[in-house]
Amino acid sequence: MIRGGFLNEDQREELEQITRRSIEPHGVARRANAVLLLDDGKSCALIAEFLYLDDDTIRTWYKCYMSSGFTAVLIVMQKCPT
Repeated sequence: MIRGGFLNEDQREELEQITRRSIEPHGVARRANAVLLLDDGKSCALIAEFLYLDDDTIRTWYKCYMSSGFTAVLIVMQKCPT
């Protein structure tokens, strides 16, 4: 289980801005939204249900974000960047 509250104020603001910009690619906004929802304490299964994804995808996005930060949201993550 991923515990919410892992983002600091600046990280959260950066991700929220991405979700609000209409020029962001859809995938980038989805990844940012998923990380924000995890930070709110929502479960991977619940987020996956609403985004029509597998919950393992949400976990992968979280792990990538935690290891690479903002960069992980901006790229298409087939593998976590190192």
